[in-house]
Amino acid sequence: GDAVGGEGGCVEGGGVEAPPDSSHVMHGDLLEAARCSETNVLLLAMSAILLRAGNVHFRLGRYETACRDYASAQSYRRLRHEAEEIVAEERMEFSEVHVEDAKLNGRISNNVASAQSKRGMYDEARSEYTKALQIKQATLEGLYKAHGGGGGGSSSPGKGAKRDVDDGNLISDIASTFHNIGLLRMEGGGEPKKAEKAYKQSLSLRVKKFGLDDLGVSRTLLALGDLYYRQRRFDDAFRSYKESLRIWKSHHGGSGGGRKSAADLKTAEIYYNIGLVFYEKGPFAKARTSVVECLRIRRQANDDSLPVASALYLLGLIARSMGNYEEALSSFKECLNIRERVLDSEDHLMVLNAQLALGTVHHKRDDLSDAMDCFSAVLAGRSRRLGKDHISVSEVLQAIGVTYVAANEYHKAYNTLEEALRIRRSLSGPTAVVAETLDSMSLVHFKSGNTDKAIELSEEAFEMLKTATGCDHFIVCRVSKKVGDYYQDLEAYDDAMKAYSESLRVMTIFYGREHVLLSEVLNEIGVTRFKNGEYMIAKQSFTEALRLMRSIHNEANKSAIFPTLNHLGHALYKNDELTLAAQTYIESFNIQVSIVTGVSNDGLKEFGTKLNEIKDKINVMERDEEDVIEVSESLGGIASILRYIGLVIQEQGDFEAALSANKLSLSVRLCQPHKEHSAIALMAETIAMFEYKRNNLESAMDYFNQALEAKKSFQGESTIDVARTVNNLANIHFSLGNLDDAMELYQEALEIKRHCLGDDSDEVANTLNNIAHVMVNAGKEEEALKAYHNVVKIRQDRYGKSHLSVAVTLASMGDVYIKLGKLEIAMTYFEQCIRIQKLRQDQCDERLLENLGSIYGKLGEWHKAELTFKEIVELKQAAHGDDCLDVAKTLDLLAVSFIEQDQYADSIDHLQEALRIRKACLDCDDDEILASLNKLAFVFKSLDMTEQMLEVRDEFEVIQTRRRNGSSA
Repeated sequence: GDAVGGEGGCVEGGGVEAPPDSSHVMHGDLLEAARCSETNVLLLAMSAILLRAGNVHFRLGRYETACRDYASAQSYRRLRHEAEEIVAEERMEFSEVHVEDAKLNGRISNNVASAQSKRGMYDEARSEYTKALQIKQATLEGLYKAHGGGGGGSSSPGKGAKRDVDDGNLISDIASTFHNIGLLRMEGGGEPKKAEKAYKQSLSLRVKKFGLDDLGVSRTLLALGDLYYRQRRFDDAFRSYKESLRIWKSHHGGSGGGRKSAADLKTAEIYYNIGLVFYEKGPFAKARTSVVECLRIRRQANDDSLPVASALYLLGLIARSMGNYEEALSSFKECLNIRERVLDSEDHLMVLNAQLALGTVHHKRDDLSDAMDCFSAVLAGRSRRLGKDHISVSEVLQAIGVTYVAANEYHKAYNTLEEALRIRRSLSGPTAVVAETLDSMSLVHFKSGNTDKAIELSEEAFEMLKTATGCDHFIVCRVSKKVGDYYQDLEAYDDAMKAYSESLRVMTIFYGREHVLLSEVLNEIGVTRFKNGEYMIAKQSFTEALRLMRSIHNEANKSAIFPTLNHLGHALYKNDELTLAAQTYIESFNIQVSIVTGVSNDGLKEFGTKLNEIKDKINVMERDEEDVIEVSESLGGIASILRYIGLVIQEQGDFEAALSANKLSLSVRLCQPHKEHSAIALMAETIAMFEYKRNNLESAMDYFNQALEAKKSFQGESTIDVARTVNNLANIHFSLGNLDDAMELYQEALEIKRHCLGDDSDEVANTLNNIAHVMVNAGKEEEALKAYHNVVKIRQDRYGKSHLSVAVTLASMGDVYIKLGKLEIAMTYFEQCIRIQKLRQDQCDERLLENLGSIYGKLGEWHKAELTFKEIVELKQAAHGDDCLDVAKTLDLLAVSFIEQDQYADSIDHLQEALRIRKACLDCDDDEILASLNKLAFVFKSLDMTEQMLEVRDEFEVIQTRRRNGSSA
């Protein structure tokens, strides 16, 4: 419309008859007639009528016929100009006829250029627009000169008003030509800077003459917005569209009625364009609001029209991007229905486009069968309409290949994508669409386990994009992200971060910093940082991703947020931000529960009451043979987050609440229609360990049995993981004193471990060690020693003779020999053990030293006993302080070692220190204090220290008397 809008039909005097057929009139006759002033004016009128006829043909899309009419109009003008004396007189007086002739000349040139542009004759159109502009500007300058340079007082009021009209019309015409030059610069030359300059010149003229609210300003702002949109200058595009809409509504806002006017449809068009801008830059919610308004207006005009279908199509794209797949599905279906009715063809390209979009939504919803049905129909339709090797066919093959990937049919995916690649390479060479297919093929290799090949293809795609489109093309975002995914899989985190950073950089340029699509890359950056141990940076990435996601996701589609909440919770947990971690996990938990139940949820307690309702719902679904896979997967997510909640609560020190969360997690796992036995085993074993530590041995046994059953159901009877659970069950029976049951289970675990790991594995040694403990408690010391010898041999062979695990077993053997009364052999084992401990950790176990000191004493090696007890005292003082009763007991033993060596005097200080400790720690009349006094009295008597002995005896008697008196009282 802007090409010729308002520029045709400006000559007054309708009803002028058409000239006689030129074939019956000689040129000389016409020239002679043109010298008559009345006939000369009629030629001008005929030229204006032919201009109008050309405009009609233009609007009907008959651009070649329009050009012929415009040429005829120009011929009549030239004919009248051959009567030079008449035209010269008009020019000298700058008469009304001359002004109309000049305006007509400019309009014809303008509209010829418009028609040529539509015919693709861009060079001719550019030349004709320049000519039109020169004519119009010259006419305007002549008009100003004829009226005294812009207005003096010499003109009459009537003439001044007429001049103002002519002035306004000419300025409007010049502005329209600048507008059309802008259109030509964009469509015919790809010169956005020159187009922008032309549009701004048009705007400047209109604003200065007619003000900011002129309708022509609105039209040019709309065109300028289109230019900015194509350049991805979305903020500038939005400002242009918004101002265009304001002006347009100020003129047409009052129109109404049941059927909307053309002005209202223009309003709808601007709303549509604003929706496009927000669809590209975000937020999607604003895009949706604009397109919904566009759709409302268009529906009022005609509920079954192609413009309505276009708005529905865009609405579907927006809903798909927001993750609102139900709305997207509904919009695309209605769009498809309208196009099929209006176009009356299933193979029309617009119908096939809608069906392709519908297939992508089915894919997003994991309805892969429905997606494939849509894609197959589009493939058949486009192949019939365009040929099997058309580039549009490759687009459908690309979609089918990606769907095969989602269905894990990698061979079919690769073959389909190879065909798409063949077509794209043959038609377009190294372009963005070829890179897109290479990128999808890389994903097939990645899913098939060939990460190196995946990286190779992705890097080829990336290099092709740089060559074909430049680094900042939007496909670079997707390719770089996948490269990052592949490197992350290889644990090459630095390379992954480089790829993700590049993806984020380009995406930020392409969509801006606030677009929700950035959240996908930010999530992967967070995951990479997390895996690399950079938990604080990971937290920042997840937080930013979540902020962007919250900007568009509402209550209806929070399902897209909870995975990021889970990631953020993990990072907070690792950063020891336990309160925030718990809050984040619970928010995720509530969202996931609301998805399953259909109603909001508030915490663990409320969910506990809903679990039975969920079980009933699943029973009904299974009875009706409905698909329960989605429900089962959702319950798995709930159970998983409950486990993490339990971990956080445990770290916070509330073990009862943590146990409750874990038990709830197990209950959800058991509720899943499709049992995840590995997860059941994990939770049952976790709860069993909780109960074991709380000494709830019977409960622990039940959960270990549950874990064992789950493991055997998916692992088989003889895996190392099964053996470990059997070993844990044996530990419970041992703690309960069920030695026969414990021995049977240990033997079962031992057999599996030997089968899986070999006879000399460390796990085999551990179970043999447990068997030996059972034998000792069962009074089978000799058999226990044989088992211990096997343990020592395995550990010495694996780790060397001086390993701490060897020392532990030697100590156990020493205990057995004490029990057998073979003290010298026990002493040998304890000495070996202590030597290893001193070698490996600079200090020894107090219990071992006490056992060795006691053996030394029993064997009469009191000096060795003395040295050992001194060492024990030092260890205990360092560990517990000087005022520890355990120190006092060892001081007594140290004193005994001196007494047995007849070194009574050396024992006194130790006995006195032991007495001091007991007085500091115990009641003054305690039996241990009396025993200490008695020992001191014995030593003083032995040394003939009568005075000291009597003093101690007196203190002893005082305590005895006090105790007797207290007792009788």
